[in-house]
Amino acid sequence: MIKRILPSSLIGKICIIMVLGLVFELLIALQIFTNERVQMLNLTTSNSTLERVAALVNVIDRTPVGLHDEILAASQSSGLTLSLDRTAVVTGNQRADLSSQLTQSFSEPLPHQVKIQSVTSQHHNEQRAGMTKMMRHMHMSMKHMPMMQQSAVEYKTQLIGSVKLSNNYWLNFSSAIDQQALRWSWSAITGLILVALFTMIAMYWVVKRSLLPVKKLAVAAQKLGQERDFTPLELSGPEEILPTIKAFNQMQTQLSQFVDDRTKMLAAISHDLRTPITSMRLRLEFIEHNEDQKQLLKTLTNMESMIEATMNFARDDAQQEPSQTVELTSLLQTITDDYQDRGDIIHFIAANKIICRLSPIAFRRVIENLLNNSLCYGQQSENTSLIELNCFNDEQHTVVQVCDRGTGIDESALEDVFKPFVRLEKARDTSSSSVGLGLSISRSIIQTHGGSLILRNRSEGGLCAEIRLPLYHRPQSK
Repeated sequence: MIKRILPSSLIGKICIIMVLGLVFELLIALQIFTNERVQMLNLTTSNSTLERVAALVNVIDRTPVGLHDEILAASQSSGLTLSLDRTAVVTGNQRADLSSQLTQSFSEPLPHQVKIQSVTSQHHNEQRAGMTKMMRHMHMSMKHMPMMQQSAVEYKTQLIGSVKLSNNYWLNFSSAIDQQALRWSWSAITGLILVALFTMIAMYWVVKRSLLPVKKLAVAAQKLGQERDFTPLELSGPEEILPTIKAFNQMQTQLSQFVDDRTKMLAAISHDLRTPITSMRLRLEFIEHNEDQKQLLKTLTNMESMIEATMNFARDDAQQEPSQTVELTSLLQTITDDYQDRGDIIHFIAANKIICRLSPIAFRRVIENLLNNSLCYGQQSENTSLIELNCFNDEQHTVVQVCDRGTGIDESALEDVFKPFVRLEKARDTSSSSVGLGLSISRSIIQTHGGSLILRNRSEGGLCAEIRLPLYHRPQSK
């Protein structure tokens, strides 16, 4: 499930993980900020309520009873509800700390009884009973409140309390906070979102820039497999990637040296073998002509052919033809026309236009090797052979197929024919080499282009040689 959600790219995975961490951190920070804000509002509202109630008690104790209703009406507000009753709304003193603070605020040490209860306490039944009484008293006193106080703003009750006055009446009060003040601030949320967006953009830019050396490394590795371009990469990027770039450059140097040494050694061995073979041929010429002499001369001829093919392979490998952009359909059509001019039947099927990047001369040699092989061993009858040459693009590759209608090859030997100097009883190899190097050289050339060459038997009979090359992507203009 997680693999389906996460993107396949490394930068996508890093960004999603960091974004989730950032969002989680911002949510926690916003929650902490909101809690701190609510606590500060509660504390401020509680202190303000106690100060106003203490001042009101001091005033009521010094004024005639006839003025009490007007004083209550003038003292009430949308966040503070007051009423004078013969009974206390609050039955228990749950907030003794606030009761003590209110008692100390009275101007004279009168025998007041103070009962205060927080709505956020766990005494739900007592809270609900007190709130019901306070709502009735608030409804009765609404007629004394100014019109501006009778608004539709929602308030959350915070404290309810009762204070016994000197005339044995109880001053019941209820303080509340505007619900809007307890909610998350849209300005704070907007600010956090902007900070998060800026952080994500900066993070994406930094991660993408840090991964550029990895992308260059991948391009260089692909180019190395296709064109043997041993160009050292620039040592730039994060410290964690520099050792990888150094190792890649060192690998390129060692690989280049290995290929050169192998090619030189192969050419030297083949060249040195010519002298003893020539000497053996001269000695055989002076031996009596018989069947053994003929067989020995034939063996020496085969050895000379093998050495010549090896020398050609080493020479072609040392002289790397540069790759270029080629219209593959035109190249294959030219090869087909040359064969048809010689009387061979080649059925060429291709898309209108297929572009590839390859070495034209080397690739032409591969196609000619495969065509010669099919013409030699893929005969449909004794005198005729029909060869199909197909070229098309699939989702990931450019595909070239050379198919015949011969007898095919045993499934267990499809890979053996690619080994150097290996020939089957009915060897499918090109007459150009005739010693078992044609298919080996062809596969080597295709692998140099970053592609693959395989053989497979056709269900309707015959053999199909299939070449797969990387799709050509046109360079983007800067």
